[in-house]
Amino acid sequence: MSLRRQATAGVFWVSISTVANNFFVMLTRYILARMLLPAEFGLVSMAYIAIDFLQMFREMGFASALIYRKGDIRKAADTMFISVLCIATFLFLLAFLAAPYVAIFFRSPVLKPVLRALSVNILISALGEVQFSLLAKTLSFREKLLPDLVPTVAYGVVSITLALMGFGVWSLVIARIIDSILTTALAWLVVPWWRPSLRFDRQEAKALFDYGKHVVGSSVLIYFITNLDNTFIGRVLGEEQLGYYGFAYNQANLPATQISRIIGQVLFPAYSKIQGDIAALRAAFFKTLHYVSLLSIPVSVAIMTFAAPFIQTLYGRRWAPSIVPLQVLGLYGLLRAIAVNMGSVFKAGGKPNWLTYIALWRLAMMGIFLYPATRYYGIVGVSVLSAVVSIADFIISAALTNRLIYGRLVDYVRALWLPTVLSVFSALVATWSYAHMAGRHDFIALVAAGALMVIVYGLSVLILDKEVRRFIVNTLVDVEQARKRLTGNAA
Repeated sequence: MSLRRQATAGVFWVSISTVANNFFVMLTRYILARMLLPAEFGLVSMAYIAIDFLQMFREMGFASALIYRKGDIRKAADTMFISVLCIATFLFLLAFLAAPYVAIFFRSPVLKPVLRALSVNILISALGEVQFSLLAKTLSFREKLLPDLVPTVAYGVVSITLALMGFGVWSLVIARIIDSILTTALAWLVVPWWRPSLRFDRQEAKALFDYGKHVVGSSVLIYFITNLDNTFIGRVLGEEQLGYYGFAYNQANLPATQISRIIGQVLFPAYSKIQGDIAALRAAFFKTLHYVSLLSIPVSVAIMTFAAPFIQTLYGRRWAPSIVPLQVLGLYGLLRAIAVNMGSVFKAGGKPNWLTYIALWRLAMMGIFLYPATRYYGIVGVSVLSAVVSIADFIISAALTNRLIYGRLVDYVRALWLPTVLSVFSALVATWSYAHMAGRHDFIALVAAGALMVIVYGLSVLILDKEVRRFIVNTLVDVEQARKRLTGNAA
């Protein structure tokens, strides 16, 4: 199968997984937000500030190194499995012992048992790390559908059931542990062609670490950047404000964490296959940038436009403090979604250290301005700071990307202008519709406005974007050829 068909198939299967996951996540979040308190969500966020920090060191960048590696990878996979498991065991014990001190830092005694319970996920997740890396390396995204989707549904069912039974914050904790168990078990199920051997090769470990150290280095810095705000809010403003901010952050980052995930999971493995062909890499980068923007820009514009009626209508006035942060963070989420393409180019171009340099710059800016933003302007001030830093970060990332693929400003304009214009136009039409329908039936008005925006935007893209039409035609041709092959085999 050609690389284009592999990538297209990968995008298709990741799309199914992501859309389905996103639906169940949003449905679960909506139901739980009606049943639980913002402070309970904030408590779990506090626990994951510590756990996510330790999780970064679990695989030490070996996953990216395994994907990048050429030739026979079985020895490298075995070495990675043993290394990750040993590191995860140490990190679990560290989290368990550090829990009382983390609770003291956040001035929340109830955080101690929550953190200790959730830390078991470090061990559970480590058992499936190699399997997911191998699936990504081989672009086997259809096989990932099961371990991506089933645990999400299980998380929703368990958490809602336990919340109805009055378990409070523990409904979130227990559901997350079950999610991790199912994810790892299913990863072993869908990768039957590899089973770990108890062999550890020092040369393989060194090669994996030499590549992965830059990835984990940037991941550590990015962790501080993306969690420093949560840390300051939790410490200075308390778990309730962290619950509001976390809610806004998760909603605003849908383009980065969900929509771009559709394409982002495929980028690095696909780019790695053409790393020596600059012209092909440049063409693939800008084509992908265009497709990412077609999805992420309208979602971000919709988030910023309908934040207030969305929260007040669906979640109630209890969550109103999240409205302004959601609107501001919409820009942050959009730029993160578009920039995901650039990090893949850095890694495929053999420059993962650039991720570290960019992250250092981000960390310096956040470190200087975060405390005054939190102390004097609350979660709104933190949201504005994140948005401003993301703008500068995007400019720097684009400049470095151009050094690898020799891109031009006109290439970025060509990729981004049409989705931007059509998104704003469709949002204006939807806003007009909502203004004329809102009042007695706010929910119906919101749904109708959202549907209208999707229709207007979709039709406009089909009419004006020949690249999308070509992509649809090529996809239909591939599907028809696959159907004929299956029919021929059956005959």
